[in-house]
Amino acid sequence: MMIEGIKVEKVLRHRTRRMILQTLNGQRTFLRDIARALDIPPSTAAYHLKRLLSAGLVEQRRGVYHSFYYLTETGERVAQDF
Repeated sequence: MMIEGIKVEKVLRHRTRRMILQTLNGQRTFLRDIARALDIPPSTAAYHLKRLLSAGLVEQRRGVYHSFYYLTETGERVAQDF
């Protein structure tokens, strides 16, 4: 996992990923709520969240039935640029 440099830049090229960062900015959110807010299928949201997780911009906390997502410190700094 590479936090700085090319990996983050490459991940942020996709508009949906930038929109997810904006959606998560300052809150913890469930996958279904992210998908609903962006009007995309949950599978699409999950695909993009996986990329954001691998870049170290988002973290996931698993519950008994659902997981929620939130920005890392790096993700918060990056989200402020949008």
